[in-house]
Amino acid sequence: MAPLIVWRGIRMNERRSRRSLVAAVCVAASVLAGGIAFGPGMGASRASSHWDAPLVVLDPQIDATDLYAFTSPEAPETITVVVNYYPFQAPGAVVPYRFATNTYYDINFDSTGDGEPEVTYRWTFRDTGGSRASVTGVVDSLAGSAIGQRYTLERLRPGSPPQTLLRDGVAAPTHFGQLLMPDYDRLRREAIVKLPGGGQTFAGQAADPFYTNLKATSLIRFGTLTPPVETPVPLNLSAMVLQVPKSEVALRGDAGRNPVVGIWATAARKAVNLSGGPATYRQVSRVGNPTFNEVFVRCPSVVPCTANDRFNATKPADDRATADTYEGVLRPSKAKLIESLTGLKAPAEPRGDLESAWLYGLSDGLNSHRTNQDADAAGMVPAEELRLNMSTPISPRAHRLGYIAGDPQGFPNGRRLDDDISASVLSILMGALTTPGMPGIGPDVMGGKPTKPNTKTFPYLAIPLHF
Repeated sequence: MAPLIVWRGIRMNERRSRRSLVAAVCVAASVLAGGIAFGPGMGASRASSHWDAPLVVLDPQIDATDLYAFTSPEAPETITVVVNYYPFQAPGAVVPYRFATNTYYDINFDSTGDGEPEVTYRWTFRDTGGSRASVTGVVDSLAGSAIGQRYTLERLRPGSPPQTLLRDGVAAPTHFGQLLMPDYDRLRREAIVKLPGGGQTFAGQAADPFYTNLKATSLIRFGTLTPPVETPVPLNLSAMVLQVPKSEVALRGDAGRNPVVGIWATAARKAVNLSGGPATYRQVSRVGNPTFNEVFVRCPSVVPCTANDRFNATKPADDRATADTYEGVLRPSKAKLIESLTGLKAPAEPRGDLESAWLYGLSDGLNSHRTNQDADAAGMVPAEELRLNMSTPISPRAHRLGYIAGDPQGFPNGRRLDDDISASVLSILMGALTTPGMPGIGPDVMGGKPTKPNTKTFPYLAIPLHF
């Protein structure tokens, strides 16, 4: 359950804007709570855009909400990957929100198309203490402060020892409000760390960039029709942002010859070894393409759905042998349900268009590993990854619907923070990759905009909402 919201210390000239924020939070809470009753057999674990499996509801620190990957607009020789965890953090919290300790948070890069990572970046966090009650004065710097967490960042390659890139990074803390943290921008800047060899990293709290449209979400997630209401998420989350040179993740270090990478994020919890041996880490969370687990992984009409938890424990190389995953893409039940509700005709099964988009890369080769000149096509397997062609030029006029609207830099060729994911996934599900346009799905299903605008520079996410 989210911590209580701090109301003390609100200045008179701030009350109006804060009332608006509180109203927005209430609206979002109503939408999310209403989602529980949207569809038959849909329990709380499938009630929002951020929960994808029963077990992550019980462990929100490892609940991966969204993954983004794009060429860095102000540093085009690099790519930026954003992965968000721990959704629904209330602004003005009394108790700090933290990343999990005794946990591996990984961002994985597959440059060969075999469903296995050629390079992994790993964060591990440790607590340094500091609740709101322990703050006795204004927090104007992270230096020497006990607020927040510290972390180690490593780079791992198969067959090589881990390389420590950062040993004592400071995570940006929970925003305790203007009275205690009047210059949160400074705290964030202090939490941005340059990495050896190029690039930079950030970890900490941020405003949730996700936005959607209630009609699109209810169709794709719950199979029901609702009014087209804009529904941003006026809450915070925990984010890890990584910016690295393209050469670090490209096959053979050559992003010119081999521009395509597949990306996914995982979290692994430390498990007790009852036999007395060393403790091991067990993967409990996975995210690649948005809404994939909850929309495409086949789930019987019972609660809880163990298939979603199984997906979170697997790796992309396992997807072809996992019927709930592979068959769920070829024969998506949601498409049939939407067809019955709206009269829109989904493409015939098996869905080769979805198999390409989610498991191999777009059929025109834009973000397929086959584009990599040094890759071995015989070793490629169907694997659910967010694929990015790092050579795609930055769009001068980005379109919220990305690829299906003629913007090759947008989703599903990577994912930008402002891409309209619910509308895009819904359109692709109903045949946008085989039929020009948005096959009968009108503009009323498009979302609005994030509660707080994303920034133009690293780490791109807006600072946390606060009271």
